[in-house]
Amino acid sequence: MKLFIEPNDVLMFRDGRPFAGGDDHFARGIFPPSPATIYGALRSHILSNCWSEFNKFADNSDQIPENVKKEIGTPDKLGSLALCQFTLVRKNGNGVEQIFPMPNDVVKEKGSEDGKLYMLMPFNLSSSKTITDLPAGLSNMWNPTEKPMEAASGFLSSKEMTEYLLGKSPSKRTPSDNIFVTEVRTGIQKSRKTRSVETGKLYSVEYFRLSENSGFAVEVENTKLLPPSGILRLGGDNRSAKYSTESWNEISVEPIKIKVAESKCFKLMLMTPAIFKNGWLPEGIDSNTMQGRINGIEVKMISAFVGKPIGIGGYDFVKNRPKMMKKAVPAGSVYYFELQQGDVDNLFKNLWLKSISDEKVQEGFGITLIGGFNYV
Repeated sequence: MKLFIEPNDVLMFRDGRPFAGGDDHFARGIFPPSPATIYGALRSHILSNCWSEFNKFADNSDQIPENVKKEIGTPDKLGSLALCQFTLVRKNGNGVEQIFPMPNDVVKEKGSEDGKLYMLMPFNLSSSKTITDLPAGLSNMWNPTEKPMEAASGFLSSKEMTEYLLGKSPSKRTPSDNIFVTEVRTGIQKSRKTRSVETGKLYSVEYFRLSENSGFAVEVENTKLLPPSGILRLGGDNRSAKYSTESWNEISVEPIKIKVAESKCFKLMLMTPAIFKNGWLPEGIDSNTMQGRINGIEVKMISAFVGKPIGIGGYDFVKNRPKMMKKAVPAGSVYYFELQQGDVDNLFKNLWLKSISDEKVQEGFGITLIGGFNYV
């Protein structure tokens, strides 16, 4: 089931850092939100629509109807519901278009806001005296130009993402403020007993306002109980969003398959954050040889461009306690591989829009796109 989720007003998505008025006066936000936020909202929506004893979910899991339990599980275990795609989306005259996170290996000229985009590519500097902090066996990321470069921000449309996956530098980017803007609102904590404000409890909260006709594209599987449309709570502060079934044009994989087949080299770009047991490295890859298997595909890692880790936390309202903090590789991170065995069709079957995360797979973590690349 494919859904378009559109906020009714501003939304609040907290980052993983703890916050308490008076200790840290600013509650920072994160955008796009964690896929776990979307998954939790849909899971709660199914429960509230199918079981009138919503508030007793934690204490009466044995009384949950079997069909509901099968889909959403219990407070301690997930059911069959799975989130298999999550991106930003924008409606226009041509329908619904997905918006993707900027890959980490796309850069721009330093100080230029609308300048040309460049793509870094693996380049073996082992024969030179250049010193890097990359693990042994991995190539450096390089672009043959004298111009100073810096990371490119923003997002890529489906058209530009297709260019990127075909090994070309994207022709342009979508600035963040075309999708959303931030709003900071200030408040002060009140005493529950006296109903009066408390000294030193001033705080500010960061909210996100999406532009008109912008929202989230979500694809879920293994559900029969989720209504095709409705209103759900999304994020913090009991903010709401409306959703309905929708369709969008997927990126065509055939040209990308041809590109990858030429060299048997490919890269995986994370559409959503991934949690790996070995930090930045997928569990199936040996840290000494940089070889192994990912989703059954035998590969050798050539290079990687991994972003700064982000905290994945949240609050468990059923158990009334904070969730355990996890460190995740952020969306936009890119891993480069050589295909060691198997054909390209099998590669795409196992990795295109599939999760490579070691944890929270059902919640939509670690969903990847496959692209081709050339050495410098």
